[in-house]
This record gives sequence, structure tokens and C-alpha cells, in this order.
Amino acid sequence: MLLEAVSLVGRTLALGGEDPIADLIRPVAKPPRVERIYLVKLNFQISENGPRLDADMEEIDSSVLYRYRWVGNRKGSRPQLYLTTDNLDYLVGQALPNLRAAMEEMGRQDTRLYQGLLQITEHFFQKLPDGSPVLDPEKPGLAGEDFLAIAWEGTTGKPRERARGVIGKVADQVKKFALAELGIKSSEAALWTVLFNGEPLATDPAYAAVVVRSREGAVAEGGQKSLRGICSVCGGENRPVTYDLSQLVFLKYYINDKKGFASGVSDEGFKKTFLVCSACFRSLLLAEEYIRQHLGLRIGQQIKFLVLPVFLIEPDMGREDLEAWAGRLRARVGTLSSAAVWLEKIAGRGGLETELAYFLEEQPQDNLALLNFLFYQYQENQSEFRVLGLVKDVAPGRISHLLRHSYRLAVKGEALLGADHRSWWLDLTCIYRLIPISEGQRGAEHKKLLYTYEALLGEQPVNYHFLIRQFVALAAIFQTGRFAGTNILPPQAGYEELEMGRRVLQANLLLKLLREENLLEGGWPLPGVCELEGLNGAMQDYLREMDYNGPATALFLLGYLMNQVGREQAEAGYKQKPVLEKLNYAGMLWSKVMRLSNMVFDQLRQYDILRYNEGLFAIMKKLFDAHREQWPFSPEENVFYILSGYAYATRAAMKAKADRENSNEGGGTGQ
Repeated sequence: MLLEAVSLVGRTLALGGEDPIADLIRPVAKPPRVERIYLVKLNFQISENGPRLDADMEEIDSSVLYRYRWVGNRKGSRPQLYLTTDNLDYLVGQALPNLRAAMEEMGRQDTRLYQGLLQITEHFFQKLPDGSPVLDPEKPGLAGEDFLAIAWEGTTGKPRERARGVIGKVADQVKKFALAELGIKSSEAALWTVLFNGEPLATDPAYAAVVVRSREGAVAEGGQKSLRGICSVCGGENRPVTYDLSQLVFLKYYINDKKGFASGVSDEGFKKTFLVCSACFRSLLLAEEYIRQHLGLRIGQQIKFLVLPVFLIEPDMGREDLEAWAGRLRARVGTLSSAAVWLEKIAGRGGLETELAYFLEEQPQDNLALLNFLFYQYQENQSEFRVLGLVKDVAPGRISHLLRHSYRLAVKGEALLGADHRSWWLDLTCIYRLIPISEGQRGAEHKKLLYTYEALLGEQPVNYHFLIRQFVALAAIFQTGRFAGTNILPPQAGYEELEMGRRVLQANLLLKLLREENLLEGGWPLPGVCELEGLNGAMQDYLREMDYNGPATALFLLGYLMNQVGREQAEAGYKQKPVLEKLNYAGMLWSKVMRLSNMVFDQLRQYDILRYNEGLFAIMKKLFDAHREQWPFSPEENVFYILSGYAYATRAAMKAKADRENSNEGGGTGQ
């Protein structure tokens, strides 16, 4: 059903245009701190004076990408044959000879493109001892005599490895020449293409036919992996189909091409598993590229996800309707992923609540499909696609609901804790920074994070104790400074404790969101808000909103008092507050909590601040005593709620200072 729905996206796209590869055109990302990127044009010329190579350039925009047909490179070990590439090694090596051979196989020798390739490969290229074709930089005068022979002798290894080394040296020589002639840096040369006598070869209509043929693989070629049968996507009978779907990227997850998945564990067995006709395969290609560009998003550095729509009924929409629908969907899911861009976009406009209502206003086509969130990692240079998880059948209305709920909590957070609502907006990126995961060459320890995402998106329960363990581990990273190898970003030096406090308070808001969504299971749900005399109004409001009961409030007050001690220690000159070192982030038993409370009492007296905090300490002690016989919390919970009180005290002090400054500014204005 998923493949059929994705294919429907591709068929809708195909109906909207005559250009067979327009929807395969890809964007190019700018490297960091690079303002402009360019397409470098290598202009091969043949004149009475012999071969000549010049370089020109054009700043890259969408029209340049379209005109020069940037569709990426061929994946894996497939022969390279594209004329526009981000890898110069391909152009000075195999791409042009391979393209020439492909056109000969198609019988297209009568085209301008083929004639240009013929002239370039015969006048500028030669073969290395292993038979690999390569541009000879000596011919257009870019290198000295016997450049290739000397380069070959300077390499070691097997012939293929030596050939790659020589091609790399040729590419370096050509790049050095082109960059010097154009006066640009290597980081600004994002793409390379080929001209012959000033004419760009990629714009020739014959080139589009080659690209389509190369992308459609066995379906277009009618090769050994093509046969007549029933299409597994559309159900069409007795038509040319293929089981070779290696040209696909993320959809291969659903059509595994490993022999172990074939019927009878043999290549022949693929004929009995999954077959696709040429029309559906073309639709899958188009849809895959379109979804990757327009419905693909990122969380952090390594985790990406695609939003794959499954239409409940086949929609009556054309290409423009589909693009408008996809644009709205991406905007909403993108805001759920990271609200920062949307909040920045509406800055200075009407009230946030009004803007959110307008943003989420329902359109007739919004609920035509269920959404599948495919989380993945992809190493394009290795053609390695790893599926991390799939959250299925999410209603579009669920996205709007979560955005509204996050907004309400952000407003409450701002009222209770100060700063602006952006500090307390719970989007997927914020949650990513609350669940510590180890990151390495093989990717992230992603299951813990996706477990939480699946709970929110798919309305599945998430274990309360699991989250508490993650939050305590998060605080431990901040306290120990062990950020390396994790997804937790190190804060600016000197702001570690402040950032840790902000994250712990966000964790409290996340628990509140999950409780209100009825998604928190296992463990103690904190029933019964503790109303106490002697607490100031702001603190009581916070405890009420977070649903803290007696034991949680006792731990919270212990953390608050630890913060008061810590402030005195900082003023006494301690860089690392000794009071925080008394917390054991592996968890603290009830007996350890009692010893900690006694130590805090002694230090309140030592720093002569007991008189300011005696009332809070008395309330804390009373609550501890009331639950002494049957303490309800685990060691990890004890640490988390102590940290919550500590974090609240830090934020409350900042909020009070900001309120005083605002009050003074208001008073000054009124005079």
C-alpha cells in the first residue's frame, strides 16, 4: 500500500510536465561560511593549433541546476556517465567515455552530443596501462611531458587502485588550472560540467534520454532482469516488468534486493517476489526524488526522516495541487521538527496565537492521506541507506494537535520560568537534546529517541522510568563535561549549569505533555497536587502546573535549598560548586537523600542563610517525615526531582532579575 501510494505521487508529477528529468534535478548545499557557489565549465576546443581547454563559471541557482541537468551521481559501483557532477575525478576519468559507449548502444551517433563526446575522447583522452580512460593534461598544455607515465610510476597497489590514483592527480591538475584562471576557491566550485567548442553538452536533448535510461535500469533496457508478468504496484498484467530495483534509494528498504529475501534463495527467485512495470518504476523514481527534496527533514546532525503519504482514496489533484499540499505538509512537520525557523519567520507580525491558528487552518485536502515517518541515515558517498525506524499511519491532524499543545505549554513555561516561549517549545529537536545517545561512525544509538518520537506521533505509551533515566543521564553529561561522542551540544564555557537547568525544566514540561496526552505509562504518575502554606505564589504555581505531590515537592525543595548553598559557594570563589558533587547521577537511595538533606541544613547554617530558608526547610522536612515509612520514588527519580528544584531556583533568580529590570525601565519611562 505504501509503495502504491508513493507511486501515485510520482504519477501525478509525471502528468504535470513534459521534461522527463525535471523532477530528478537536485539542490546543492553551500559549504559553511561560503557565500557563493559556482558551476565550473570545462570548455574543450579543437582548432588549427591543436586541443585547448578553457574554464568558465556561472553562479549556481535553480535555473543553472536545471539547464545543466544536475541529477547527482550514479550510486555505488555503477559506471559514471553524467556530464554535470560534483566529483571532477569522474569527468577526467570514466564519465565521458562511458557516456559515449551508452549512446553507441542506443544508436544515437547522429546527435550533436555524441559528436562532441567523440571529439573530446579522441583528442584529449588516452588509456592507462590497465585500460582505464583518462584525460591527458599534457595535450591541452596543462602539464609537462609524460605526465601520465610519471603519475603511473608514482602509484602503488593493484592496477585499478593505481588508475584511481592517476585520475586523482589529473583531477588535481585540472582543478588547479581552473581555479587559478577563474580566481575562485576550491570550496566555491560546487559543480563541474563539460562544453565542446563553447556549447554545453548537458543541454542536448539526447542527454536527457541517456539520463532517463540510466535511471530506469533494467525496465528501460529490457535486459536479463526484465520479463513479462504482473506489476506488484499497479496490478497490471502481462506487461514488461523487472525485479532489478537497485536504482532506488530509500524505497529499496521495502524491496530488499539481497538474495536471502528471494524465493528459493536464488536470483531466479526474485521473479516470484516483487516485480515493477516501467510506468510504476518511473513513478517511484520521480516520487523518491521529490519526497527526498520536498518532504525530507533533519533532526540533529545524523538523523533524517521522510514523510511518506499514503492516500486513503486516490485524490483528484493535479501537479500544482500536489505541490501546494506537500508545501503545507512540509511547513507543519518542519515546525514540529524545529519551531525556530517558523518563529523567526513570523517575528514582528501579529500575536503568536493568531499566527498559529492561521498557520494550522485546515484545508480541504489536508486529511486525504495518512503519514509514515521514515527515520534513516544515508551516506551518499557510500550509497549506504540505513533505516532507523518507521512510524506508520499518523493522521495529519495529529501534527496540528501537537503544535497547538506545544504552544500552550510554551506559554505556560514563559509565565512560570521567564525568558521567551522559544525556550520552552517542545519540538522534535528539543526532545532530541533531552535523550542522550552515543554517536559514532556507524551512526546514532537511535532506538531510545525513536521510541519517544513514536509515542508522540503514533500515540503509543512511553515508559515513565525510561524517561527519568534519560534525563538523569543528561544532567550527568553536563556535570561531568562528557559531551564528546554524544548528541548533546556543549554550552558556552561558564554556562554549563544554566543550560543543564534549562534542559531539566524542559524535561519536566515533556513529562507534563505526555501526561496530558495520556501517553505516560509505568511508574508513579504523581497524583494529587500538594498545596502548602509558606511557599511563594510563583513556586506554588509551578508545582501545581507540574502536578507535583508531597514526595516530589520535598525533593524539589531540597534541590532548591542546594541551589541557595551553591550560590554562596560561588560567591566564596568556588568554580565548581561542591554541593552539586554530592549528587550521585547513578541514583540515590532514600537513606542517601536523608543524609544529603542533613548536610544541606548544616551548610545553610555555615553560610548564614538558614534564617532566609528556614521555612522552606521545615516544609521539606515535614513532607519527608510524612512519607518516611513508604517512600514512593526510585533512586533515579530522587535525583531528577532534586535537580528539578535546583534548576527552578536558577531560573527563578534570572526571572526575578529580568522582572526588576523591566520594572525599572517602565518606571523610568513614566517619569
